[in-house]
Amino acid sequence: MHATTPVKSDPAGLERIVFFSDAVFAIVATLLVLPIAVDTGVGAEELGATLSALVPELVAFVVSFLVVGQFWMAHHRTFGLVRRYDRMLMLLNLLSLMAISFLPFPTALLGARGSDDGAVVAFYAGCLTAASALAAVVWVHAVRAGLVEQSVGTEALRGNTWRSLVSVAVFAVSVPVGLLGLLPALACWVIVLPVARALVTRSTLLGLSR
Repeated sequence: MHATTPVKSDPAGLERIVFFSDAVFAIVATLLVLPIAVDTGVGAEELGATLSALVPELVAFVVSFLVVGQFWMAHHRTFGLVRRYDRMLMLLNLLSLMAISFLPFPTALLGARGSDDGAVVAFYAGCLTAASALAAVVWVHAVRAGLVEQSVGTEALRGNTWRSLVSVAVFAVSVPVGLLGLLPALACWVIVLPVARALVTRSTLLGLSR
């Protein structure tokens, strides 16, 4: 692998990867709001009903914006530890960004069909699972290829890996849960996911203190 994908210690090249990734996240976050449109020609008496009809789209936008923000924060943490890169990392990062770039579509679908459509919510959760899995693959490759900061200990690297895998597992579980509607799926993302990550972090810290 190293013969065909040599590792490069090029800060400028790594910055280009990060800048491109940040640009993709920024564009995706902006695209999320495009499906929300109001007919400016409606009268004052119809404005309330018009805005009420937009509630599902507004909910979909808020949820997706926060989700994309979480993925951006995770990407920021990952590349905050990466010091070198290879061609495989660039490819995997592109695939991860492709999954992120796809999110405006299920967001628009969720806004159009409503949060009570279990099939749409499950599809949305499946897209999040794919994005989470690809982000985890980026991190695992960076660790296995020796691309991360050398001062980071083995236990810390293992802890980050487990947190990534736990995220994938929770998103995967939210796919069948999403068939029940958006609220049960949100419970997985807002309650179960942070608790699971906290438990993994606590276990890692306990391992480091021994």
